[in-house]
Amino acid sequence: MASVESNDLFPVRTINFLGRDVPTLGQNEFGPCALLGVVNALLLRGTLKVSSDHGALKLQDVLGRIADRLVEANQGDNPDVRAALDGAVTRLPTLAEGLDVNVKFNGGFEFTSDLAIFDLLDVRLVHGWRVDGENDAATADALGSRSYNECIQEVVQLRTDELEGAAKQRAELVATFLERTQTQLTYAGLAEIHSTLRENEVGVLYRNLHFATVFKREGVLYALVTDIGYRQQKNVVWERLDDIGGDTDFCDATFRPAAPTSSEDPDHLLALQLARDDEAARERATAETSGLPTAGATSLPVAAATEVVAPPGVSKQHLHLATPDNGAAAVDADYQAALALSADGAPRADADADAALARQLQRAEADADAALARQLQAEEDAAARARPPPPPAAAARRVPPPRRRPKKSSQCVVA
Repeated sequence: MASVESNDLFPVRTINFLGRDVPTLGQNEFGPCALLGVVNALLLRGTLKVSSDHGALKLQDVLGRIADRLVEANQGDNPDVRAALDGAVTRLPTLAEGLDVNVKFNGGFEFTSDLAIFDLLDVRLVHGWRVDGENDAATADALGSRSYNECIQEVVQLRTDELEGAAKQRAELVATFLERTQTQLTYAGLAEIHSTLRENEVGVLYRNLHFATVFKREGVLYALVTDIGYRQQKNVVWERLDDIGGDTDFCDATFRPAAPTSSEDPDHLLALQLARDDEAARERATAETSGLPTAGATSLPVAAATEVVAPPGVSKQHLHLATPDNGAAAVDADYQAALALSADGAPRADADADAALARQLQRAEADADAALARQLQAEEDAAARARPPPPPAAAARRVPPPRRRPKKSSQCVVA
């Protein structure tokens, strides 16, 4: 696992979420870590603010923002809460490095000081590794209320022939369940997540050492897409969580199936770039024959961020958003029109060919990005399955501070 350095960067990607432009963080070398899940949940809920004009955020900056949010959300003199808060701030770097997470098969997790971070931020952590008790009562009884660490210890004893009789039979049921649910998601688990998350609630899903920001919308579960392979596909924002085998659909910001990338945006820009490259090549060829210096290369204009309407209680000065540069857009449109004409003012014959080539290249790029994303996901899943099981939990554990009762006015639900 990568070590945490203060200059590690998380790319910022702005999406439209329920009518608001919301900056979110994408994956870096840490992959889908707990830090990503927590920060994006807070950003979607509006309890954490990041400027859209940031191209990336340093890890130290992200941790500092979470620490400020922890303190802000846990005011008061309760000594138990203060002790838990001090421990959570100290443990914040583990959100990037890796959390001590021990799933319980009857729901929830074994409490650790790391998980107190979720409680103090009022972010619900869920998992879908459950057994269908109605159709497989024997396995449900074998798993009981035990955790993964306890069950894997029993499986190890089974494989070393240390068990006999009823204990052996129970361990065999446990081993079979773990083998057939290596994705750590079952349909019974999906049903449990549906019943746990409220409508319009943002939470974090733990699965196979991955943490994903999830959102329940009109009875459907969605996971925020942060994979590096989809970073350039702006229409891919969410992934529907309705299949345990990975055969899921991607959706856009409106939770509709993601359509192929429109030729009005990336195809158009790519066609413009190809035209400019062609023009530059002609200038170089002319210069080589005439001995004249070549003109400097013209770069594509940087699109300005769209202004976001500040939510109630938040001033625009805290959002630090850029406003559209209409002048640059007009200049770009004029330049595009000029490029589409030949020297004598007639339409360029190769404009359509350039546009067609641009669309072909864009489709190939999109297919390559999707293939890369699938390959990376497959490698991560394979690595998770090949990783040796963690050692069983120690018999004696330090007694953690009492869990904080949920707030009556929870901010988990997005209006």
